Amino acid sequence: MTKPIPKSMTDGLNDLLGFQLIEWRSGYAVLDVELDERHKNRQGGLHGGITASMIDAVTGYCGIYEPDSSKRRGNVTVSLNINYINRPKGARLRATAELIRAGRRLYFAAARVTDDQDTLIATAEAVYAYIEKQPKTSSASSS
Repeated sequence: MTKPIPKSMTDGLNDLLGFQLIEWRSGYAVLDVELDERHKNRQGGLHGGITASMIDAVTGYCGIYEPDSSKRRGNVTVSLNINYINRPKGARLRATAELIRAGRRLYFAAARVTDDQDTLIATAEAVYAYIEKQPKTSSASSS
């Protein structure tokens, strides 16, 4: 059974772009987005950066799953290789990622992006480095 996804996992750019983390478990993650005007390039089609951002987010999630957020590791992208296959025909995208292999310092993931008409939009491979998460500090703290 998949547990509810904490809001903090979809803050920042993911929230700005409307990404929804809909499934997240060990070695696996799924993101959805309803396409609108903010996702278009100057020609009116899907901006490739939206696809890349979805892939980066979903492959990032699949390698750091841990139900206890105090034990969850951080990560940074080392390499992201994307193959753009088709333009979307539908109004919604889904990015699915699976963990391929994880070591002590690096992990490898693969992703697919499809639309709501099952059109394959992109495939990707990614490599991430695990990092220690830094506690958030307040800019208003006293010295």
